[in-house]
Amino acid sequence: MKHEESTATWRLEALRELGSKALSLSPGFPRIASRWEAWWHRQNESPLLLGSVRRSGSIRQDKAFDLLHDTQAWLAVRRAQCENTYWIDATPPSIRVDIGPVTIGAYLGAELKFDQETQTSWQTPVIDDWETFESKELSLAGHWFARVRELLQATARDGAGRYLVCLPDLSGAMDTLANLRGTEKLIFDLFERPETVKSAAERLVSSWESVFFDFYDLVLREGSAPVQWLHAWSNTPYTLPTCDFNALIGPEQFNEFCLPSLRRQAVIAGRCLFHLDGPDAARHATALAQSPEITAVQFTPGAGTPSALAHLPMFRMLQDAEKPILVLCPCDEAVEIARSLDPRGLAILPENVTTITAAKELETTIARNS
Repeated sequence: MKHEESTATWRLEALRELGSKALSLSPGFPRIASRWEAWWHRQNESPLLLGSVRRSGSIRQDKAFDLLHDTQAWLAVRRAQCENTYWIDATPPSIRVDIGPVTIGAYLGAELKFDQETQTSWQTPVIDDWETFESKELSLAGHWFARVRELLQATARDGAGRYLVCLPDLSGAMDTLANLRGTEKLIFDLFERPETVKSAAERLVSSWESVFFDFYDLVLREGSAPVQWLHAWSNTPYTLPTCDFNALIGPEQFNEFCLPSLRRQAVIAGRCLFHLDGPDAARHATALAQSPEITAVQFTPGAGTPSALAHLPMFRMLQDAEKPILVLCPCDEAVEIARSLDPRGLAILPENVTTITAAKELETTIARNS
């Protein structure tokens, strides 16, 4: 217990020290870190604006999946991208070690397949029957766990004092379980074997915890600072779980099967910024607002329903519940969102900001109108 407490204290001290130091790609990073800390406590005076714009179109902009086997070649591509980026307002520069969504399944042995055209990956389900899964020890000794650790370490060494290291998507237990079992089968399991599903989710939180702190500590030991894929800085470790599975179930099932593991992740990490994705997931916003363990909520309108302004009542409800919110929206809605919501605990990520001039104009307008 004393060792765990001293390690937790070391993490906090390391993060706070790193948050106080300028980065060569972001001399104003201490102010950015300070604004984010204020955001977590809903004490910021103006909204935080997020995003990035390419400075030049002459370098490749994909995730370099084809180079994941070659650490230095992959890092060279990602470093060039980072250096070729204008980071908007409160966005710290970072390189993301990205092998696609919901990566815990890959670390536990699910086969990972990549699509270069769409720049994403997916996993082949491995849970054929629950009896075998329940009797099997969950091991992180697979190829992808070792590969990601090597990429993280190289990036952290390269990034120390220059940029932040964005961790891969570790997601939530139920999304991981959906990947390992198959979404359709898991839906039937909710009715046919509910206690088995709950037990499996709990086991996966333990796997997530091992990976989460292993990655966090690996980056910190190299003198770099870890951040999550939405770029929010925190002086305390935080998790950014997804639960896309929740779009397929109702509020009662979400409360029964999803919330317990999400709450546990939040408590273990220290803070939680929950990724609420799309109109079908929005039905669970009330449950998130009523959960003290869920520190903050990020909302993405979803494909085919791009307007974030349509969800202003939900955002106000979350703010009334003292939740910081991070709103992804079309670029032309950003100013209206800033005007319509309490700036305290508000961050805005506008999509399709295509030029540095447009980004700077948006920064000025948001600051002036909030």
